[in-house]
Amino acid sequence: MNIFSFILAAVNATTLGSAFMTANTVMSSRSSIQSTSEKTIEPSTINNDVTIAEMKCEAGGSILDEAAMLAEQNFPISPNELISKAKQALVKDCGVLDPSLWADDFEFCAPYVGPLSKERFLEAANGFQIYDSFSDFDNRYFGFNVDPIEPGRVWFMTRLRATNDGLGLFGKKEPTNKTVVLPPQMYSFLFNEDGSIRELTVGYPVDRRQGNTGGLGGMFGVFYGVGQGLPFPEGKPYQLSRRFRLFTKIGDLVSQMKDKKKE
Repeated sequence: MNIFSFILAAVNATTLGSAFMTANTVMSSRSSIQSTSEKTIEPSTINNDVTIAEMKCEAGGSILDEAAMLAEQNFPISPNELISKAKQALVKDCGVLDPSLWADDFEFCAPYVGPLSKERFLEAANGFQIYDSFSDFDNRYFGFNVDPIEPGRVWFMTRLRATNDGLGLFGKKEPTNKTVVLPPQMYSFLFNEDGSIRELTVGYPVDRRQGNTGGLGGMFGVFYGVGQGLPFPEGKPYQLSRRFRLFTKIGDLVSQMKDKKKE
């Protein structure tokens, strides 16, 4: 397996406990790796026009009556059953150990990888053994809830902790013996009305200040956390662009000038 295939195979292993993505070459992977800003999918099942509020905020929104909105969906599988199915899927490495859990039109999508079809995802998942490098690789899943707006969607979070105490990474014989702690991340399953998994999304950090990976999630974060960050921007902690820093400085100067005028 070449280095790029290895990277792709490991991009979001934090969902499975084994790595997900592989590609034959950098060129062939371009169709799989894309920013979500390049391809935005609005599922036809989402009804953004329905809002049943438990109470209105004084400004900026409303607190949803989730029970009422879930009942309004008329989804054939109850919220409790959906959560139970999500947990059962996690026990089976999100379906890698039991692909019958996936729908025929299953797709995998991470921040920088995917969507991947069922066939490509399964091929990738079988291409890399993350446990060989991290014997205590532990996704700590929690916070399961059913989306009151998108029928069949189960959201949950994870806080990954792992130590590189097994095989070395990227051809190195010796492990780093470093422990990595990722920031909390949001994951999800989308179930169809038959109870099969239609979508799996992983690796979306929700607080970049936590953990020891500079805010990176997925395997990009794992590699960075053990001291072997990947050689491209997506594999490194987020940095503000020069243009953004320039606009910020200009804004600060304008504010300072206004404050002086008020004095």
